[in-house]
Amino acid sequence: MKVLGFDPSKSSGWAFWNTERDHSSIACGVLEMPKGADHYYTGDQIGLKVTALIRQHGKPDFAVLEEQSLAKIGNTSADAMIYPWLATAAIVSTLANFGIPYGTIPAVSWRVAFFGKGFKPLLDNKGKKDWKSAAVAECERMGIVLPPQKAISHNAAEACALAVCWRHSKLHARRYEPAFMNLLQQRNTRAGSDLFQGAA
Repeated sequence: MKVLGFDPSKSSGWAFWNTERDHSSIACGVLEMPKGADHYYTGDQIGLKVTALIRQHGKPDFAVLEEQSLAKIGNTSADAMIYPWLATAAIVSTLANFGIPYGTIPAVSWRVAFFGKGFKPLLDNKGKKDWKSAAVAECERMGIVLPPQKAISHNAAEACALAVCWRHSKLHARRYEPAFMNLLQQRNTRAGSDLFQGAA
């Protein structure tokens, strides 16, 4: 099964994983935008870049994105809210045009699934939980090769985490339910058979 993960933002992280292979095989990167790119150009380019990704790596069986929230709109700049939503819309519309089932996972949910319940990241220089560095460190521990640019590597790392946690996705279009349930069944069947490999 092939999964494509996205961490939507102005520089959206992406990760492509064939679940039959080890986590270290995950290919990842960032859909970078030129400095000063406005909202229209960013949406335009993200759609084109996602199309190119799909053509390069092949059509995935499922795609997963970090779910966007309006809960903190009062403490966030307009651009910090607009770009993730804009990227999400561009990615989702491209996936829909290819007929690729997709779902979303809120940050709080994929972090529990990826790091484990009770995990607490170190604090950054502002005294806030540094989830970005934690994602990078965990991906490096898993042997995943991240982009060398430290300023954007966390976007790719979080996309990797989303791809790994795909089964926790929430669907937003009912037409994708049969395909998603089939993928979950395949995963459960494969996991069950693996438990008994080598048994006498």
